[in-house]
Amino acid sequence: MPDIKVKFYLEQRKDKTTGQIIKKNVPILFSCSFGSRYKSTTGLRVNADQWNRKRQTVRLHPRADNYNFQLRKIKKRLHELFDLAVKNDVPLTVAYFKNGLRIKSKIGFLDHLDEFIEQGKKRWQLATMKKFLTLKAHLQDFRDKRKIKIEYKEMNDAWFEKYMDYYFEERQFINSHVRKMIRFLQQFMIWSTEQGYNRNEAFRKWKLETGGKRERTDDNIVSLTIPEFLQVYEYKPKSTAQERAKDYLILACSTGLRYSDIAGLRKTDVDYKNGLIRVTTVKTGDLALIPFNDFSREVLLKYQHTPNHEKGLDRASPVSTNQKLNITLKTLARDAKINTPVSIVHFKRNQRIDRVVPKCNLISSHIGRKTFVTFSIWFQIPAEVVMSMTTHRNHETMEKYYNAKDEAPRRAAMQKFNISTLREYVKQTSN
Repeated sequence: MPDIKVKFYLEQRKDKTTGQIIKKNVPILFSCSFGSRYKSTTGLRVNADQWNRKRQTVRLHPRADNYNFQLRKIKKRLHELFDLAVKNDVPLTVAYFKNGLRIKSKIGFLDHLDEFIEQGKKRWQLATMKKFLTLKAHLQDFRDKRKIKIEYKEMNDAWFEKYMDYYFEERQFINSHVRKMIRFLQQFMIWSTEQGYNRNEAFRKWKLETGGKRERTDDNIVSLTIPEFLQVYEYKPKSTAQERAKDYLILACSTGLRYSDIAGLRKTDVDYKNGLIRVTTVKTGDLALIPFNDFSREVLLKYQHTPNHEKGLDRASPVSTNQKLNITLKTLARDAKINTPVSIVHFKRNQRIDRVVPKCNLISSHIGRKTFVTFSIWFQIPAEVVMSMTTHRNHETMEKYYNAKDEAPRRAAMQKFNISTLREYVKQTSN
């Protein structure tokens, strides 16, 4: 069975003047043995005292993390090429590895993005990781389809406009989604600038221009009404999947917990005796203390003595993957007759897009959290109390719900326009 070995080492070249081995700015080379041997440069240089010969890694260098990441990337690629050749019975030759590897003499933008993502693995949640992997995929697709270079020096305002065109024309994104992708790109660019990789500051002024039109999409906050919530509560599920989806939705609507928190909620996080959920949220790391109510108590007690082991944890309730759950929730909502027409407003640059869809098509795992906040507003629970349970960190987010759902002040205002009020006004002013 053929095998492959990859070794990294410093070039051993003598100075023509002194005859001594050069120790400053020395190229890092690699050797790939697979029956024959392929040698080449990695495109990286360090001083001799910045190289750990035993571990074959860079040390005491301002970009040690980046360089070591590049070395791991080269080694991984060589092993992938080897495995691919063995699997498909391709002859193992120096030319095969040389063409497949294509070592670049210069580390560029996407390499730095890989490093940024690699470092993020140590501190990001999975959802954050997926966002930046999506950003990378978009940039590569933009480069390939539009034939645009992804290089720091090229990324001026004209480049940014072409990137925006790609999102609106190729991806058919709406403004809110595009703005998120801009923020992710700028977040990476800030890091890259701090690392000394980027000197182009144009990215700091990038923003989506919409011709000065103000976009208000607060009305797009879709939640269940009280009658709809009771329809779901009283609905008899047709399958185990629907039953678990229903239990998830009831629990989310009655606690305000995110999908990630319910999926990770352990029985040890639940004080069944005193009726209290005590959980450190996945997204923000904040402690949430949520007392039981009739609905959350019913769901949690239902599974209290049922083993729900996954990843070594005894979960408080069974929850499927987010993707499967969202599919089942839509089916559940349709069967429970949650089909009220809902008007949705989006903006694509300065173009307003209106559409009407049945509410069941909009049901997802996040609607429970939105419903909890909406109900809290209807029940006139103080915002500070709601925020302490939902772990919302700023009033701006909560304000969207109040703008969209707090009908009482508007109804009170419109009462001023009834006929008796107007007649009373005329009577008073005529005197």
